[in-house]
Amino acid sequence: MELTVYLRDVMVLPTEHGREGIGRLRAASDHVLNTLRHYLPKKYDFNGMWRLVIYLGPNTDGKRLWSPEATGGVGEFLAESFDLDGWFDAPQDEQDVRILQCVQDALVDRAAEFGTDAEPLRTAAQSVRDAGYRLDTELPCSRTHPSRKFRVRLIRRFAPGGTFVIARVTTPKGEVLYEEELLAGEWVVTVGDDYRGGRWNGDTLEILGVSGKMTASVPCVRYL
Repeated sequence: MELTVYLRDVMVLPTEHGREGIGRLRAASDHVLNTLRHYLPKKYDFNGMWRLVIYLGPNTDGKRLWSPEATGGVGEFLAESFDLDGWFDAPQDEQDVRILQCVQDALVDRAAEFGTDAEPLRTAAQSVRDAGYRLDTELPCSRTHPSRKFRVRLIRRFAPGGTFVIARVTTPKGEVLYEEELLAGEWVVTVGDDYRGGRWNGDTLEILGVSGKMTASVPCVRYL
C-alpha cells in the first residue's frame, strides 16, 4: 500500500549571493517561514510534494531547468521577479510582508497547476499575518512543580533573528513570577533537539535533549 505524502515544509533560497546570501535570508525570514509551517494545513496532498523550495531572483544558471515535478518529494519554484537586493535593504516589517506574499503566491501558483484547492494555503498565510508574523508556543518540556504552586513554561518564540526559548514561571492563575531568555537566534531544529523533555530534580527543572541528557535547567527554589 502506497503512503500519501503531504506538504510539510516550505523553504526559500537565493539564486545569487552564495552562502552569505543564504545566511542573510535565513536570519531575516526564518521566523515567517517557521510560523507558516505551524499553520500549514494538515494532510494536504500537494501532488506528492512534502517540501517546496522557492528560489528568489533571476535564473543565473541558464542551463538549469526548474521542474514542476517533485524529485524525492521535493519540488522547486523560481520567483524570478523577486527583488532580493531590494528586500535585503527593506525594514523588517516590509521584509515580513513581502516574503510571505512571495511564498503564498508560489504555493497558490503550484496548487493551480496541480488542480488542488489553494484556499487552505491562503488561510495558512493569513494566519501568519493575523499572528503578526511572530509565534509563541509552549514546548512539551514544560512542567508543573509537584507542589502545584507554579509551572515552568518553556516558550518557543519565532521572531526576527531565528528561534528563541523563554523560561516563564507562572502561578496556577497565570501570574508571571519570572521570565528568562534561555536561547536566542537559534535554528528551529536545534531547539527541537535540545528541548525535548523535562524532569524535576528537587527544586530545579532539568531540560532534556533528544539523547536524554540535560541541556538546560531552571532553578525554582525561590517559588517554594
